[in-house]
Amino acid sequence: MKKPFDEKNLPLDVRKHYKENRKVPCNILAYLEEHYHDEQMENMQLALFFSYIEIECATTVYVDEVGEVLKKARTRLERFSESPQVVSFLRELERLEGLEKRRRNRLDKLLTMDFDSLDLSEKKDVAYELSDSKNTECKALAAQYFLKLYQETKNLHLFCNYASTLYRSGQKREAMEEYERIVELFKTEAYPDKGWVMMTIHADRMDFFKEERLAFRKHWESAKTDPYLKQVTCEFPGYLGYLTSFAEVSLQYGFFDICDELVTLLKKNKLPIPPKVKAHYGG
Repeated sequence: MKKPFDEKNLPLDVRKHYKENRKVPCNILAYLEEHYHDEQMENMQLALFFSYIEIECATTVYVDEVGEVLKKARTRLERFSESPQVVSFLRELERLEGLEKRRRNRLDKLLTMDFDSLDLSEKKDVAYELSDSKNTECKALAAQYFLKLYQETKNLHLFCNYASTLYRSGQKREAMEEYERIVELFKTEAYPDKGWVMMTIHADRMDFFKEERLAFRKHWESAKTDPYLKQVTCEFPGYLGYLTSFAEVSLQYGFFDICDELVTLLKKNKLPIPPKVKAHYGG
């Protein structure tokens, strides 16, 4: 989506936070929700910015929130509807609302049907949509659907999706067991994206064992020597949220070599450094 706001006309604190968190829109949204409220929003540029960030988060993170977010954005912006800039953005909202309505109607129809009665394309659509939900129960259902799809197609990509979605649904120990199966399958089966999958597996293992000092270290070492990870362009741990989390954990455990590397990646990706980590490095 084209940016509808003029960055230079945003409040100074918002500009600063946007600059520091440009790659992590959910951090920006959390800041806006904490410091600004719709009833107090008299700055048109801020209203456009708030709406833009909210929609970015909804369409890239939790797709089941898109419809509600579009309604909130419309309500927020209608008080400024005499501005050509806002009118243009409201037209874009109308287009997005139409797309979202059609998407939602189709999904709702599919969800009322027996999963096994759907064709393969419809099954995949349902599984992927549910996996992008904020609701962990929906994610858990998506994981089971991915498993069914794998059993039907023997497509290893769908089994990898199953294991990863299982982890994100909160069934972390079960996911760890399935990750072991994937590691074994990779020894004998061809698959084009082994590096990216192993990146996720190693990162999730570190997250799972972050309360256990030696295990956390062990899985870091395992990831750094994994030959599959040499196939990918992204630097471990890949997932931006893990960069911040693992930097904090490694500092807590005194693993300064790990922390050094993660801080370098945080800076490279222009991501905010956690306060305690920043204080340690004298920032």
